[in-house]
Amino acid sequence: MASLDLLRAGDDDRRMRITYLALVLAAACGPTGSGTGDDTSGDDAVDEPDASPGVDRPDAAVTSCGAQTEQIAVENLGDPPDLLVVLDRSGSMSSPIPAFPPTFVTKWSIMTTALNNLASNYQDNIRFGLLEFPTDDDCAVDGGTAVRVPVDLNQAPEIAAYFSNRGANGNTPAQLGLAAALAHYNTIPVNPAGRFVLFATDGEPNCSTGDPAAETVAAVTALASAGIKTYVLGFGGGFADDGVLEDSAIAGLVPRPTSPRYYEADSAAELATVFDTIAGGIVVPSCSYALDEAPPEPDNVTVTLNGTAVPRSPSHGDGWDYHPDAMTITFFGSYCDSITGGAVAEVSFVYGCPGPVVD
Repeated sequence: MASLDLLRAGDDDRRMRITYLALVLAAACGPTGSGTGDDTSGDDAVDEPDASPGVDRPDAAVTSCGAQTEQIAVENLGDPPDLLVVLDRSGSMSSPIPAFPPTFVTKWSIMTTALNNLASNYQDNIRFGLLEFPTDDDCAVDGGTAVRVPVDLNQAPEIAAYFSNRGANGNTPAQLGLAAALAHYNTIPVNPAGRFVLFATDGEPNCSTGDPAAETVAAVTALASAGIKTYVLGFGGGFADDGVLEDSAIAGLVPRPTSPRYYEADSAAELATVFDTIAGGIVVPSCSYALDEAPPEPDNVTVTLNGTAVPRSPSHGDGWDYHPDAMTITFFGSYCDSITGGAVAEVSFVYGCPGPVVD
């Protein structure tokens, strides 16, 4: 038996968050002895090649099945969206996350490792860029150098190279970093697949002669007015006042559905989960899924969405079919709409063994 599961990461009441497809394939193994599993071939062994598999009878030859699992990156429908990471590299990022028992791993190390993994996992589906604040070791954001990695596909190596020679220092001019993000987006063509900012910080903005919190929210609002949505991430705890993050998340137009409205991560594991949730939210799930090997009986296949059987549709009207070839299963009509709209948490295929078929 074989199954293909589509997993969702993130909140149940958000749109479907897609990270990986786990493809489990059943492979027929050679004959094995029943009972003890020992190789009992010899004069007393009974050679019955036509014996029914699974029947527990002395010395009968039976067939067992094995399984293999393979992770397959999700495909994007259409062009990949833009995601510019606006990263806080203030001095507080060089300290550990407050925790008990204490850890000596810095927030900067955890953040850079997680961003490297994010870019590596999604660089074929998301056009990544990286912008830092401050660009000096105080409160400045130089518009000419703030963008360390320009928005493009396959930028994981560039992001990793930047982090290999950069540390944390300075204050938190968040509003200037966000303004630089808007300026950068204004220099590149508008991506119809979507333009996003991931604003990641471990503390409140503190570089301004006025109200840095209000200026930060205003900078996020300006991005939204230009059609650029902002995900807000509060990392590492220790926020005396998270009001600016809450207000920024709402102004950014992609808040969490429940409090806190911004994304929160206080450990390496939580940070990885948040990044997968955000990335999954801007990658469009595909209606087509590749099979690792052809089903032994192509007409003996059961396909389900969220556990409910889907009819086969050779006319490609409303259901599933092998398309564009015998190694690909594609959903059509309302079933494809449900997948791309985020209503589906699990896609499953069962084939190769006797079972129900829905026509």
